[in-house]
Amino acid sequence: ATANIPLTVTTLHHHQHHHQHCPTMSLSGTGNFCQPICEDSSSHRHPWYPPEIATTDPIARGQLLLRNTLTGKKEPFVPMQARHVRWYTCGPTVYDSSHVGHARTYLSFDIMRRVMTDYFHYNVLYQINTTDIDDKIILRARQNELIRLLELDTSVDFDKLVSLAKEALGEAKAKSDLKKEEIATAIEEATQNKDSRAKTEQEGLMEQHLVKRKNLDGDEAKIMEL
Repeated sequence: ATANIPLTVTTLHHHQHHHQHCPTMSLSGTGNFCQPICEDSSSHRHPWYPPEIATTDPIARGQLLLRNTLTGKKEPFVPMQARHVRWYTCGPTVYDSSHVGHARTYLSFDIMRRVMTDYFHYNVLYQINTTDIDDKIILRARQNELIRLLELDTSVDFDKLVSLAKEALGEAKAKSDLKKEEIATAIEEATQNKDSRAKTEQEGLMEQHLVKRKNLDGDEAKIMEL
């Protein structure tokens, strides 16, 4: 874990500017924190306590910068203890077949881990989870079982089933429209309040929502062909 820096965007950056403690060198931490940097009260950000830098332990040239959502700026990366980095990321939720997105996750983070290890000379303990119990998994299992039972039941009224599917689709679209309006309102409020962190989070939710809506529209096209 990095020294109390919550991250929404991780950026590898070769820093060329001089640092007041250790010019153009990757940094080590002492485990202590400096006095908080007080942001403008209108920014709605929590004060950030910069990690104390161990100035006696430069190894690799170049600094790793990460975007700090508490300050809205790129800050030099400083481990909590010396050069030891403990890094945790979420992994796949295995409710369906593996796809290229899973491979991208493994590849992208492994490249960053290798850069941190081989170039910046950090000792990285990297952990990624696999979620095997989740609402999506339970829902998909129920869907598959329902489909299996329908295929075996010759007495099913498929016309009625299609009608029910269209009715459910209408309810899903209405719920989707309402969700989109809620997110749009939250983005507008965050913009007015100059709350960049909340705005970024809501914009991320909007992107996810639009992907789900695209999938829903695809389901609608298939159902309407029945």
